[in-house]
Parts: sequence; structure tokens; C-alpha cells
Amino acid sequence: MPALEQVLEEKLHIAQDGDAVAREQVLDAGKPFVLHVASTFCKRKLEWGRDDELSVSLIAFDEAINRYSKEKQIPFMAYARLVIKSRLKDLFRKEAKHKTVSLEQNAYPESEKLHSPAEANQAWENHLNEIAARERQEEISEFGKLLKQYGLSYEELVSAAPKHSDTRETLIYSAWQLANDLQLMNQLLSKKRMPISELSLLTGLKRKNLERGRRYIVAMALLFYYRQNYIYIYSYLKLTNWGKGAS
Repeated sequence: MPALEQVLEEKLHIAQDGDAVAREQVLDAGKPFVLHVASTFCKRKLEWGRDDELSVSLIAFDEAINRYSKEKQIPFMAYARLVIKSRLKDLFRKEAKHKTVSLEQNAYPESEKLHSPAEANQAWENHLNEIAARERQEEISEFGKLLKQYGLSYEELVSAAPKHSDTRETLIYSAWQLANDLQLMNQLLSKKRMPISELSLLTGLKRKNLERGRRYIVAMALLFYYRQNYIYIYSYLKLTNWGKGAS
């Protein structure tokens, strides 16, 4: 399990209850994610200690810890990404340095400025929910395009998902090993083919088993490798036991 995911599962609710140590652990584990989101949004390489955008983004991540609840029906990392983007947009507007980026036209709806603090806060949350719905649809579309590059589709991913939990866990393990082996993953990305012989040596699994689960392994390896870009899909498939019963 990725470090941030594990820390979030173990520490997020503790941090929200006021534990300063747990909060620091969440913030520390979240720094690579914050860097990825901010750099992608700003469309340039950012460095800690040099770029104000990262300081603003880390504060926004901390804000997300305070604001988040499971009732939002949005994965925490997706919610944190929304808050980070919104606060960066605020920064760009204030500094008149806003570049062309695909986010909401204003960080806050104009009507929010006319409301009480409580109403303004609710308006802001509603606005984030609208953006989340749009991002979710964009993710589905973009991941579908990625799958197509490898001759796959959502329909095939669902049909290829093993029915037996032991088989599914074995293929998930193989996909995870593939996604985290830079050399093998580069082969998959460049040749659009799964390196079966090398993956067999890495995992100790028979070639025929890997070949039988090839479509599922490739799709899941891509999702693992690009999981910070496909937060909604990653969270959904995880909740449905990686495709079991998904529709």
C-alpha cells in the first residue's frame, strides 16, 4: 500500500480529532502528493523552499484535513486536490499571474461574497462538489483513452476481473509488482506489451497464469502507476475489491 494511503487510513481521523503528531505525519506523507498536484497545476517543476506555490499548497492540504468528512462521498485525496487547486487559483488571481489552466473560472462563486460566513462556506463546498463531479467524468474518459492505447476497454476490464478472490489477489500482486518495477514498467509503456517472461521471474508466477490474466494485470498496473491522476477510479475499484461486481 502506498505510504500516503496507509497514513491516511491510520492517522487522518486521529489528526482531525486534534492529535498534532498524527497531523504532522499526514502532512509529511502528503508532501509528494502535494508536489505532484501543484506542479501539474502550475505546469512547471516546483521545489520546496523555493516556490511559494508549494507553501500555499501544503497549507491547503492541511485545510483539507480540517474540512474533509466521509459524508462528502469524495476520496480524501481528490478532495485535497480540489482545495489545493482552488487555493492556487486564489494566489494567481491575487498576484495577477494566472495562466491558462482547466479549473473553475473563480475560486469562489460571486454570490458567495454576499452571504454570511456559514452560507459562503456552504457555497464554496457546493462549488467543489460540482468540480468533483466534472473531474470524475474527465477521469473516466481519460483512463478509457489510456486503456485504448493498450487494446483494452472498461468492458474488458470488468469481464477480465477474476471471480475468485485468490486469483484476483494474485493478479493484483503481479500488477503491483509490475507498476513498481521501473524497468519492467518502462517496457510496458514503450512497447505496449506486458513483459511476461521478466514478470514471471519477478513474481515467481507461471507464464500461463500471467498470460491468462494479461488484460487485467495491464489495466491494473496502469492504474497503480498513474494512480495520482486517476484518484476517483482507483478509489472506486479499491472499494469494489478491484473490479469484483463492478458495473
